Amino acid sequence: MNSPASYLWAGLIVASIAWYAFLVVYIGRKAGSEIRELIRTLSQRGPSDPPEA
Repeated sequence: MNSPASYLWAGLIVASIAWYAFLVVYIGRKAGSEIRELIRTLSQRGPSDPPEA
């Protein structure tokens, strides 16, 4: 069980989990900031203003 192939696969699995976690956090933070900006923009616009194209 301690062959180099098992260490390689274990490393690949750990690296892929870490990469996935990084992407989830990065995309989540980016989307959250964009949603906050969208809410701020929509709250500043009056109800009778037409949407911008």
